[in-house]
Amino acid sequence: MIKLVKACSLYIAILTLLQSCATEMKYDIELDMSNPSDWTVDVVHLGSKQIDIAYDSIDNAVVMHPLWSAIDTISTDVATRNVQNGRLHTYQNIKMSDCTQSEVHFEIKMPQEYIDEGKMEFVFSLQASTAGDYLFNGHTFTMEDFVGSGNTYKKMVVIPADYNEPPIKQRKIERINIIFERQGSFVSAPIKIRNLGIYLNEDKIVPPEPDVIVENPKSFYEFTYDTQEAIDALHIEVSTETMDITRQLSATGDGVEFIPLWSVGQVPDGHTGNVAISQTLGAPHNFEPFKTEYVFKIPQAYFDEGKLQITPFVQAGEQGYFVWSGVARNLVEYAEKAGQDIVLSLSTEDFLVNKQKKKNLIESVGFKFDRHGSTVTELITLKSIKVTLDIEK
Repeated sequence: MIKLVKACSLYIAILTLLQSCATEMKYDIELDMSNPSDWTVDVVHLGSKQIDIAYDSIDNAVVMHPLWSAIDTISTDVATRNVQNGRLHTYQNIKMSDCTQSEVHFEIKMPQEYIDEGKMEFVFSLQASTAGDYLFNGHTFTMEDFVGSGNTYKKMVVIPADYNEPPIKQRKIERINIIFERQGSFVSAPIKIRNLGIYLNEDKIVPPEPDVIVENPKSFYEFTYDTQEAIDALHIEVSTETMDITRQLSATGDGVEFIPLWSVGQVPDGHTGNVAISQTLGAPHNFEPFKTEYVFKIPQAYFDEGKLQITPFVQAGEQGYFVWSGVARNLVEYAEKAGQDIVLSLSTEDFLVNKQKKKNLIESVGFKFDRHGSTVTELITLKSIKVTLDIEK
């Protein structure tokens, strides 16, 4: 009888321990890999749709299959042709969570073909949505990280320190991103991911500091571009998504002339050809509320072609994590004023329909020429930019 009691006690103890371990291993958030439609393919920022997403019921894994090939270099689709800088960006939504103390676990089976080629990069990312200004945290794995584990599942653990980002960017996470940076890869083989879960470690989370609301040094700015010094103060962003543009003082001396570099051979292969131009204010400002006005002169040829859009925007600096907000303007609305002064505006009113990003640390105003395949290279004149803040509601 004593032995039976001891055996029962041992059994109960083991059962309790197993139940405890099972409880401890339960993720706070676990992704359902069984429904491919739960994944969104994001084509913003050079993303393409060259991916097939399926489900492996045996492994309980999502199967992500890049549909890349050598003929992409001659594709008529810009995103497909961008074999060097393009990406496959997929994400699944989760409940809004503070991930400042999170620990992410998952397993990934990387085909040996990618490892042998050594080009593609795999990025795991936590990202906020609207409420968190779409702030992005990503950790990049190169194919060297998978040497020795090709065609087998490799266990991955990602902690906040792996993102090298400040905690505020991990406060309001609503997206789990799986991103494949192409980097010139031509391999097309299925990649499997399973058992993706997050421990939030909520007991370790430290509450955030209150938002910093700055006082504006000035409530009104007017920038005119009638001198070379003023023209030189404009910032032209050059990146994989935006390119340079010729700029010069107009013959009449009342504005800066922009001449797009969109002729044959000038736009890098697979590049959008978009141009981003900004004017710094010199310090962070509170743009809640605000209004900006841009005075342009746009030739008839752009209206006839019907492709170019101009997108006024405002943007935070480093202190505000470069958060960007803009609204595209279709030139058709101004067709009757081709070759004349046109006023494009952007204001708080433009962001009332959708919940807007924070605008309390804005350091620059600007605009984008969204090319959309335009080949017109006639000069566009910018005469002035006005900024009005502290508007009475």
